[in-house]
Amino acid sequence: MRLDLYDGFLCDLDGCLISGTTVLPGARSLLEYAGDRLIILSNNSTDTPATLSARLKRLGLSAPPERIVLAGTTALDHLAQIGDVRLRLYANAALRTYAQGLGLSLDSPEPTHILLTRDETFGYKDLHDTLELLAKGAQLFVANPDESHPGPDGTPVPETGSLLAAILSVLPDLRYTMIGKPEAGLYHAALARLSGDGARVLAIGDNPKTDAAGAARLGIECALVGARHGTWANLEHLLEAGQTTKTLARHRAQNCM
Repeated sequence: MRLDLYDGFLCDLDGCLISGTTVLPGARSLLEYAGDRLIILSNNSTDTPATLSARLKRLGLSAPPERIVLAGTTALDHLAQIGDVRLRLYANAALRTYAQGLGLSLDSPEPTHILLTRDETFGYKDLHDTLELLAKGAQLFVANPDESHPGPDGTPVPETGSLLAAILSVLPDLRYTMIGKPEAGLYHAALARLSGDGARVLAIGDNPKTDAAGAARLGIECALVGARHGTWANLEHLLEAGQTTKTLARHRAQNCM
């Protein structure tokens, strides 16, 4: 696969660029090669673009907030655009601060909407409260469907989808709105950040159920990396494929001039 044929890249985060605090092979090279043609597109629902950018910087990866599109903050952006939303938000402090910055009301005793993200404190009482709010007519929004993402030692880390599964175990026929991959909305938010018509875009991910399926819905080519499902073991192998090595070498030489 020749990366020099593409004008833009949508790259997943966990399992592609990093795993926990570990930078995966090829991550730095891809970010350097693609520059502002690359958008990090992730189902992450714990970070904001600003906090993720800072976290990646500490790992030696350069990714400004404007090149990061995340499911959690995109869901909040969407809810803020609806108007007159009283929100029950299951999320960490960073996302709560982000929501307040958008003007969303988080303290109403009678919320109209519920947003479920990867809230590590979500427990039995939260599940019970959610069921009561749904019975009263609140609408459920879910940041992403991922049950887990890979941890640095290979152990799966529970994700938003595992919390959703608890709700669905009680209300299996519940209707809800999904924001993250494979839904198209997150991709449209990312494509809007790329210059040009976006006709030659490559999605890069490690999960066929979200990354590949989401790209297919929009007619975008997808390269899967990773030991479990990937055609390429990691980003380093993807960069080495085809004529990419020549293009990457030329890019590095230009940067050194």
